Amino acid sequence: MLGMLWILGLTLLGAVGCSDQEAVSGSQGRPLPAEVLPEPGADSAGVSERSGFVGVSRCAECHAAEAEAWRGSHHDRSMEVPTPASVVGRFDGRSLQNLERTWRFVQEGEQFVVELTEPEGPLERLIIESTFGFYPLQQYLVDRGDGYRQALPVAWDGRSKEEGGGRWFSLHPEESIDRDDPLHWEQAAYNWTSQCASCHSTGVSKGFDSETNRFDTRSVERDVGCEACHGPGLKHVTRQSGEDDVSAGSSEGTADFAVNFEAWDASLWRRGGGQRIASRAVVRQLDAQPEVCAPCHSRRSEIVASPVLGDEFLDGYSPQLLEEGLYFDDGQIRDEVYTWGSFEQSRMFQAGVRCSDCHEPHSLVLRKEGNALCSSCHAPDVFDVITHRGHGDASGGTDCVDCHMPERIYMQVDGRRDHSFSLPRPLRSAALGTPDTCRTCHPGQSPEWAEQATREWLGSRQAAVRWPDRLVRDGARREGAERWLEVAMDSSHPSIVRGSAWGRYAEEASGAPPFEVLRTHFAQADELESLGLIRLARLLEPDLRAALLRPLLEADRRAVRIAAAEALADTPANRWRPADGAALARGLREYRAAQEANQERVEAQVNLGVLAMRQGDSAAARKAYGKAIERAPYFVPAHVNLAELERLEGNETASVAQLQAALSLEPGAVWVRYALGLAHYRAGDPAAALRELERAAREGPGEPRLILGWALALDAVGERRSAIQALAESVDGDGASGEVRQALVTLLRDAGDTEKALTRAREWSRAEPTETRARALVEALERPGSQRQP
Repeated sequence: MLGMLWILGLTLLGAVGCSDQEAVSGSQGRPLPAEVLPEPGADSAGVSERSGFVGVSRCAECHAAEAEAWRGSHHDRSMEVPTPASVVGRFDGRSLQNLERTWRFVQEGEQFVVELTEPEGPLERLIIESTFGFYPLQQYLVDRGDGYRQALPVAWDGRSKEEGGGRWFSLHPEESIDRDDPLHWEQAAYNWTSQCASCHSTGVSKGFDSETNRFDTRSVERDVGCEACHGPGLKHVTRQSGEDDVSAGSSEGTADFAVNFEAWDASLWRRGGGQRIASRAVVRQLDAQPEVCAPCHSRRSEIVASPVLGDEFLDGYSPQLLEEGLYFDDGQIRDEVYTWGSFEQSRMFQAGVRCSDCHEPHSLVLRKEGNALCSSCHAPDVFDVITHRGHGDASGGTDCVDCHMPERIYMQVDGRRDHSFSLPRPLRSAALGTPDTCRTCHPGQSPEWAEQATREWLGSRQAAVRWPDRLVRDGARREGAERWLEVAMDSSHPSIVRGSAWGRYAEEASGAPPFEVLRTHFAQADELESLGLIRLARLLEPDLRAALLRPLLEADRRAVRIAAAEALADTPANRWRPADGAALARGLREYRAAQEANQERVEAQVNLGVLAMRQGDSAAARKAYGKAIERAPYFVPAHVNLAELERLEGNETASVAQLQAALSLEPGAVWVRYALGLAHYRAGDPAAALRELERAAREGPGEPRLILGWALALDAVGERRSAIQALAESVDGDGASGEVRQALVTLLRDAGDTEKALTRAREWSRAEPTETRARALVEALERPGSQRQP
């Protein structure tokens, strides 16, 4: 029976919520209990000598215009000490009732206080120690002791009253969340150090002590200052000031400037000779923006304790690709994924467009307003006309962003635009079940109406084919892993798309493509594509997997090395040459270090436990899982993986108990219920096993393993007819997978119903003409001498 291990990504969860518009900030007033630079104008030399940072005040002495543009920006106001000037919310005694909780907001002298009344306890006074952003919402941090700074789950709507703002609101208005829920504001999802600090302050050191579970978080500047993007400036300042020497203790390892950016001006892009779209006029000498902006504008995890600003993105971070649940199938943003993943897909990124081409990097405002920004590169007489837009000036829908950068609302009030610059395709959106920007403005119209409207104004200039079009055929969503394979193997697609497609193929496929095909793609892949290919390599038997992944243990980027090492962690040592074994050991050290860099997060402990299990160290695995459950008793994967450890050690009763605990925490987790069914079967309780497996299969329709697990368990206890009926219902209901179809044909044949088996085999072959298993079954059942019964 199949075991179950959950390996977890340590991504920014987005539970607190971050925004390209919203930030977290710092100015004058009572400092955080951390190393925080004084504000501009104060003496910051002491901190500079220790850390290589000098602070905004020193930078502003020579860069007054840039500093002035920065002041008041979302970076500047990312975090602030609470003062009447920085606090946007109304602390005037008004209250917010959210289900069973009451939040009252008052000001007492210089303190801003939230009074919380809950059914399970007395009134609690929460003193605000930092503001967190300002528009379109402002959140607030409170100190919960032991260095835990938590964001409150209530916020002030900073929009105008005309926009619906000027009010307190709950981030979870319809959910009753108790303290054992991972989304409770006192849990990790709302922890400032783990979720927010590295992107909302400058020079952050977590300072987490795993033994005491305490934080001693320090930052060199409370908000996002100059050196958050340019790096420590001490050596730059001393050289520019003409000082002959910089003490080794203060500047060792610090370059004149950690990051140098290309100076921007409008002449970088030029449109001439009848060009419809501008092209890069100046050869790019510096391209630091993707590496500097991506860490805070992507869904990613840190893989080193202190990423070096300006280093390659994948040396300090492991990004999420276009994962199901985070993005829609056509690449549109879904969960809080910020900007990087969508922008990487875009034709604009591939053409060399970077953040500062549209956004002024200090004030963060757009360089031009409205369509004038787009017309900087796109000829207005071609694109900003009704023959392209299809909308007259009085009809709405005339802004380029309306169609090409659809907005999605997060945290109830925070609208963020998709940066993939996609083309509206109403019928494709309908087939894939993805947002259709046309019907955002025309909700009462059908996809067919919207498609016809675009065809009428475009005429012969039909929208270009893009990679999501491969996911649709004859107006319907394609099923099966092959659709992702076609996307992955097309070298014209952006690397993030190819890497994501390999990963999605790995999730849905029953096996990998031919080894020679994979070897070719592994050899040609860049870093992002390699991350997806590594997931696919897990489908291969150990020797083939090792052959493909060995070179990646020496990859240039750390994220690729640790992904390859983790995938090879359980490869027997006797299969490695000494040099390869040493490379694997280095990769696994880097993988462990990545988990330890996030040791305050329960996911890291689970990952360390999984690694220990795969390497046969059950004591270390038990310790890691125990620590995870101690910190977060609500964390389901810790219970599930501990159950698997108990199974491996023969403790079936303990395994059942852990899975029952997990299921009590998340009753709708069908895979946990499936694992519990298998555990009951191993423990000698087939009735309980069938009960759980049937429920899992019925609550998770379309999942082949769930229906197969239930059907094969029925067959194992002598209920073959019931097993056949369950498989047939699945095939007739949703088409099912090849594995389910194969099991149905096989059980019918073994039951002596070869006529029905042949009928089902032929159905399968017609539905999937290239499926060799179906063809082989048809040929075997049609062979003379096959016994057929009515």
